[in-house]
Amino acid sequence: MAWTLYTATYELRSPLHIGYHKVGNLQRTRYYIPARNLWGAVTEALTRRGFSTTDVPQGDYQKIGEWVKAHCAFGYWFIQDNGAPLHPRYGENGLKYGDLTAAEFERRYLDAHVTTALDPATTSAQHGSLHEVEFIAPHNRDGARTRVGGWVFLDKTLDWPAWLGDLRVGGERRYGFGQLRLVSFSEGDNREWQLDGGRPSIKRKPGEPLLAHTLVQNVAARGTIEPLVGRETHGDSRRFGMRLTPAQVCWVPGSVVEQDTRFTLEPDGVWKPEA
Repeated sequence: MAWTLYTATYELRSPLHIGYHKVGNLQRTRYYIPARNLWGAVTEALTRRGFSTTDVPQGDYQKIGEWVKAHCAFGYWFIQDNGAPLHPRYGENGLKYGDLTAAEFERRYLDAHVTTALDPATTSAQHGSLHEVEFIAPHNRDGARTRVGGWVFLDKTLDWPAWLGDLRVGGERRYGFGQLRLVSFSEGDNREWQLDGGRPSIKRKPGEPLLAHTLVQNVAARGTIEPLVGRETHGDSRRFGMRLTPAQVCWVPGSVVEQDTRFTLEPDGVWKPEA
């Protein structure tokens, strides 16, 4: 069955933290939403709201997650500025997001929250608990509501606005972070994508940026490489996120390809070069 491409746009109704790495006491955020985080958010929302279909009973996180992975595919979602996505891209003057330099982007969209735990014995700050959480702010420096969005691919009928009008994405959700509200969901421009195969695929030409983590093997590009590891929960929910996925060495989003290459969008959102 062929895939259908849609474009989704959400407003941030709270700070958004996408776990990246830690620098001192600062827990940094990624500046975009990876497909893997979207898969988790959609699985959680469908399960909590009573979604079911053939061979997928209500309330079964595992099977609903497998259904989402099989029948939904996600591009990475980026911040939008006046309706245009701020795609990352490495150039001669370093990394830019749309027309913004990395520093301009950070001043416009990022903020941080400092917190600490209290020691009940002394009612003062607990030693070693002070930390700072970086986040994408719900309003930019001009006071406008921050929006994020990107590609969604479906090969089954799913009333997306009815089921997924609100999403909770990323980390720090128990503190109210990561609340997104749908603004628009419509069929997108599929001129770049090939949608009649087993998975969606896209061709990148020399000088075009990669818009997701991309396996480095057999890909000539300029940019940054990092190992990509995810966390999974199996069986016992008390061991939330305790299982690590195998590391994949990837070009990070924004790296620029140097030769024509076609990529397949894998179930975990990573782009894989076609042989």
